[in-house]
Amino acid sequence: MPSHTSARKLAGDVLLACAVGAVGVASDLVISGVVPLVPVPDFPWRGVLIQVIAAALLLVRRSHPLQVALLTIPLAYLEAPVAVPFALYSLGAHLGRRRLLIGVAAVTMLAMSRVWEAQTLATAIQLISVSGLFTIPATLLGLYIDSTRRLNRALAERAERAEAEQRLRIEQARAEERTRLAREMHDVVTHHVSLMVLQAGSLRMSAPTKEVRRAAEELRATGRRALDELREVVGVLHDAEPVELAPQPTLVDLSRLVAESGVAAELTQDDGITVSAALGRTAYRVVQEALTNARKHAPGAPVRVRVSRDGAGLRVSVSNPAAPRESRPVMPPSSRTGLLGLRQRVELVGGAFHAAPTPEGGFELTASLPAVTR
Repeated sequence: MPSHTSARKLAGDVLLACAVGAVGVASDLVISGVVPLVPVPDFPWRGVLIQVIAAALLLVRRSHPLQVALLTIPLAYLEAPVAVPFALYSLGAHLGRRRLLIGVAAVTMLAMSRVWEAQTLATAIQLISVSGLFTIPATLLGLYIDSTRRLNRALAERAERAEAEQRLRIEQARAEERTRLAREMHDVVTHHVSLMVLQAGSLRMSAPTKEVRRAAEELRATGRRALDELREVVGVLHDAEPVELAPQPTLVDLSRLVAESGVAAELTQDDGITVSAALGRTAYRVVQEALTNARKHAPGAPVRVRVSRDGAGLRVSVSNPAAPRESRPVMPPSSRTGLLGLRQRVELVGGAFHAAPTPEGGFELTASLPAVTR
């Protein structure tokens, strides 16, 4: 693609140089032969030669705009080449140095007008005006093209940076969700493997034969190795740090979570609910993430948290109406990685998850958690 673009640009420059040269030569011949008031120089083909040289310089106007503009200054003093406006346009569009452009354009205009040869002020003004028609519009057009190109480049770079930052934020959110899920998997799997190790130990103590005791001991040793390897894997996911051994939140901590959430939340919880530690942690994380989303996307809106029995399991519901219009934040489109992490966490324990906007403009999140995790 770049080679095709360069070939098209070169072909365009060749056509431009030929057209400018033809127009310049034709105009010079017409003026020299038709208008008798214009004095013919000693070398009658001088004007034709200047027009051809100036047009030929346009072949390198993109790669050497400054050199082309400087070389046209003495040509503009001797003659008024048609290529002068194109040289100044190329200088403005491709050089990118405005002060130098203004200086070269001013010198070119003075060289074309020969204002120092004027006998009267009116003649000087007329000469400058005519030469200005050749130089000023082309210079301004070149500046405009250069400014437009710079603006488009800056906008494209800004869009690329914004897209890269968005991808980075999404990757970070996904990494955090993977780490959270790894911790939840660690808690669930560790619970069941620990039970298996304890049962294997009990079986070893009460086994009637040596074969059964040997098998129970192998099962217990295998379970302990599995626990150690699981802790190492989770430690890698936690930035190579050891797995935290601090107590994890349960269903009992929901009231404290709601009170410290920073939103106007109301908690309604059935009395006498008893669930496993893994199920309680999952319910706590669901409410925690839902309160975070409500504080982020609907500040000022009241939040209703409902924890109730669902047969032998648990049902968690968090809902909020639409935020007041004056407090709605202006935020970029959400990556929804938080909701994705919640869905994966709920499905990890065999539950069902649903989150969607309400017809009134609010949002409702529901998680149905089974009594027995799988």
